[in-house]
Amino acid sequence: MSILVNWLESLHEEMKVTNKCSREWNRKSACNYCIEKCEHNAIEVTADLLIIDTKKCTMCGECMITCPLSAIEGVSSNRIFEKGSLVFDGSYVPSIKEMLIYKKRGMTAIQIAHQPLNQEWQNVLRVTNEHLQVLDEDPIVVIGKVEDEVLTRRAFFGTFQKQGKQLAKNMAPAAWKMEKDDWKLSKYYLNYQFFSVIVDIDKCTLCKACFGLCSEDVFQIIDGMLQIENQKCVNCTVCTDVCSENAIKIQLDVTIKSEQFKSIHSKNCKDCGQSFYTFDTEIEKCHVCINRDPNWLSPY
Repeated sequence: MSILVNWLESLHEEMKVTNKCSREWNRKSACNYCIEKCEHNAIEVTADLLIIDTKKCTMCGECMITCPLSAIEGVSSNRIFEKGSLVFDGSYVPSIKEMLIYKKRGMTAIQIAHQPLNQEWQNVLRVTNEHLQVLDEDPIVVIGKVEDEVLTRRAFFGTFQKQGKQLAKNMAPAAWKMEKDDWKLSKYYLNYQFFSVIVDIDKCTLCKACFGLCSEDVFQIIDGMLQIENQKCVNCTVCTDVCSENAIKIQLDVTIKSEQFKSIHSKNCKDCGQSFYTFDTEIEKCHVCINRDPNWLSPY
């Protein structure tokens, strides 16, 4: 048994921020979901990058779950599952996002033993089931403790071997246990969207800064149209952070997926000669030349 314990301990992996974090590649990123969620103040911003203080971190996994880009790796230490149910634990409150993902992973119920769900869990369950109704999924129910079955000797050793493998899998590092983007809702509900991206065409200059930085490829230009794929949006706020015109807003919108199409025009700037896109047929200059101080020496 000591060999097994030593092996499992060797698989321990601390929480770590990967290069998928928007602060790694977008210096205008103001994303702080994980900082706000961490109750132990274990996450700090140093030189615009996120650093996890391993001395303060309790490995609860809250930061990993809340990250919209699934950019934090680790193993959540305080979630217990038994036979398709999440065991109620009053020491934490699962998020709605978390519950929706567990549902798609096969969790069908919340299991209680000696005490009923507290008010916070009830609120999360209520809203989660409201979303599941829209998503055409069965609701998550509350059940009593699942009693262990009485097994024969042969069945006992067979079950022990099976559960031993599952235990090892559950305690394995995230790189083995978790697949890419496991904490993105958009991965699980392909026919639905959770957010709508609203672009104010009176403010937007089509500078395309959001195009290049959006890791989910929400924005596309196809056949003279700006296409916005709402289903892909995870509300990482990269587009709103980088938009200098404050022309983008993201709103919660749980519904069947939809795409927005907006007509745009391709022109050549009369100052620099470069091609650019615009919503306004009257505009003759690209956004760079429009914003350039007329007192500066022209580079063209």
